[in-house]
Amino acid sequence: MSILIFELAGDMALWRNVYDSMGSYSCLGPAPGNLAGICGAALGFASPRSMAAKAPDAKLLKQLDKKGLPWPVSPELLAWEEENDFHVACRWTGGIPVRAPWNVNGCKEIGKLENLRIQQQVIHNPSYEVAVRLPESAAGELAKALRQPAFPLALGASFCRAIVRKVRIAEELPESASWAFHVDGIPLGEAVPFSRHIVNANECFERIESDGYWIYPTPETPGIRQENPFVRGWVRRAEAVS
Repeated sequence: MSILIFELAGDMALWRNVYDSMGSYSCLGPAPGNLAGICGAALGFASPRSMAAKAPDAKLLKQLDKKGLPWPVSPELLAWEEENDFHVACRWTGGIPVRAPWNVNGCKEIGKLENLRIQQQVIHNPSYEVAVRLPESAAGELAKALRQPAFPLALGASFCRAIVRKVRIAEELPESASWAFHVDGIPLGEAVPFSRHIVNANECFERIESDGYWIYPTPETPGIRQENPFVRGWVRRAEAVS
């Protein structure tokens, strides 16, 4: 297996909390599922409902609608995650986190012209180091895609454009106490729901599974030195965290 490391940054980030229906308050960093999505966008894996999808499966979309899965994850991405046993680690490198207010216009209901003013908080000048563990060939393919992504990359919300820098293959993960770590209990500090893609989504008709929290250490809330900061970035329905 190879370790692919890259820096992820931008002017702002909005990582929505899956437990917050309005999505108005940004988590400090991405969950494993968010990082898988960034990799998928770089590689060109489009959601079946996306305008970029090459051959939309009308029968599948109708079935997903009936089951209540309005925005399915790309089947190609889910297969890629499982086939390559996608593992990921991430750490915050942006100093003391700063959240800033951000107002956007939305709508109360699709198809109606009633505007809705949404107040949000975004992360100002976010910066992360991301490490992905993959087979050698898949790591090389992803490295090339991150340098020239197929689709625009975002730090959560689509208006938060991402900058990828210093893409490289490393022999080992840099030792640090700042890598995000998983907890099952009550979270302390900068907690992100530990959300991962369900690779058999078409069987259970759910996109993600959240099990505990991923804690991002910061200068104000130090972390712990882990023997292995990597977490598996995908899950099959009803499987335990590993």
